[in-house]
Amino acid sequence: MTTRRRRGFQILALMILLLAALCWIEWAATQAQTARYQPPEHPLSVSPSPAAISEGERLAHIDGCLGCHGEHLTGRVVTTDWTGSEIVAPNLTQIAHRETDQQLAAAIRYGIKPDGTSVIGMPSSQFIRSSDSDIAALIAYLHSLSEKPDTAGKTQLHFAERARLAIGLLPLEARSVNISERGPVHPSTAPAALGWYVTQAHCAGCHGADLSGETVEGSPDLRVAIQHYSPVSFLHFFQTGEGQIGHGTSTMTKMIDSRFRYLTPAEILGVYAYLKEPAHPG
Repeated sequence: MTTRRRRGFQILALMILLLAALCWIEWAATQAQTARYQPPEHPLSVSPSPAAISEGERLAHIDGCLGCHGEHLTGRVVTTDWTGSEIVAPNLTQIAHRETDQQLAAAIRYGIKPDGTSVIGMPSSQFIRSSDSDIAALIAYLHSLSEKPDTAGKTQLHFAERARLAIGLLPLEARSVNISERGPVHPSTAPAALGWYVTQAHCAGCHGADLSGETVEGSPDLRVAIQHYSPVSFLHFFQTGEGQIGHGTSTMTKMIDSRFRYLTPAEILGVYAYLKEPAHPG
């Protein structure tokens, strides 16, 4: 066999392998996007009372809903890539008017859409730790919103993101949620137990479930960081974003300004009590 012919066969073989890889990526991505999941039976009691709606609005700020879905929850492009893919946090003012309480709860808590497919990008693996009462209040608030036009389009996954989806680098929340981590019916009012709940529901996403920090997020060990604070200075930090000199971070200051300034003094001091408490009060 001549060198030219051998090279021709090699090029043909590479083209066949490339075509097979592209076909597999498309097949695997489609399988992932169309897979169906069943949320657990876990009915919630959602009250449309002014108190529940007000609490839900507060929680929407703490949970970062406005950061992803936009200032008015009418949708926002969260990520884009070079192939033109867009992952969009959708318009919640429209979704809340066409979905039931249980459908909203399934999407928020379990990452499962009404058609049974998985959401992409929604941090349901964090929301699973929220209490029934908090999820119910959040849903009451969403139902109270007037319907508004979209301010972003729909999620579009092109080659790069479909490849990531096919090999598991773009996670499906329905697969990521650990149902055993489901939050309590109501948060405890005892300081350390309330603090445990707040850290699991709102801090563990960046600092890890054990709060020891995560390398990817660049987040510190909260049990170490708390040693630099008194109850008064810790409360001041969460109310103003002004940390102890050398121990405040610009990232956390931004998080406080956008989200955690909505925590109550009881919740903040509960976190302090829990981080100082060696036992697990959850």
